[in-house]
Amino acid sequence: MLGIIQGDVRYEALAKMLPAKLSKELYDFYGIDMLLLPFGGINETYDIKQSNLNLLDILKQNEIKTIFVGNANTKLKEICEQKKIRLIEMLKDLDFVIPNAKLTAMGIIDYLNSGSVSVSDFKIMIVGFGNIGFTLAELLKANDCNFSIYPMNPTELKYVKLLQYKPTDFKDFDIIINTVPANLDWNYEKIKHKRILDVASAPYGFDIDKINSFQIQYEIVGAIPSKFAPVTAANILKKYIENFI
Repeated sequence: MLGIIQGDVRYEALAKMLPAKLSKELYDFYGIDMLLLPFGGINETYDIKQSNLNLLDILKQNEIKTIFVGNANTKLKEICEQKKIRLIEMLKDLDFVIPNAKLTAMGIIDYLNSGSVSVSDFKIMIVGFGNIGFTLAELLKANDCNFSIYPMNPTELKYVKLLQYKPTDFKDFDIIINTVPANLDWNYEKIKHKRILDVASAPYGFDIDKINSFQIQYEIVGAIPSKFAPVTAANILKKYIENFI
């Protein structure tokens, strides 16, 4: 039986698809042998993020054999090693990452189209050319958008050029979409008065103090698959988790 920590909308949809217990209360987590944590996992005192639960309390009353998480910190890795629990870091497995990134990219397009202006009217810079950036570029191209890509390394630049996309020159853009979870060494003078959508995870891509001083419109848009299409996002989780049942 899978235990699911209540919080994310896609987790609620997932609980209807699998034999599972969905709750935010400790007394509900009995008789489970697998546990799905929030993507952020736990903190340094084993508190489960986005909840009032502590992982150690759940482990005391169950024989947990497998824990699923987005990314695991040192504490989670250590406790799983001590108790011989199989730890599955979903955001490090391409079998999960690729379909999730595709859904994320679709959600970004939907978000940009939600106002009074079509995404095709924007000039967009994509920061990073990993899983999300790759699919997002494909969708922007299909929407006849004017976009460029700011690659993070020579390998990304090679693929940008092989696919005949335009590398960023910082001269002509309206929106930056950041996919890189790291504060980069930006020349903030070049991006002042622009709009930024940060779809990366913490620590995100920008220095908040500098963002404010340069009057940049900055939005952190997280958990896009869950917000955009929670049932589809749940199906991605279901297909992935079923590989380990």
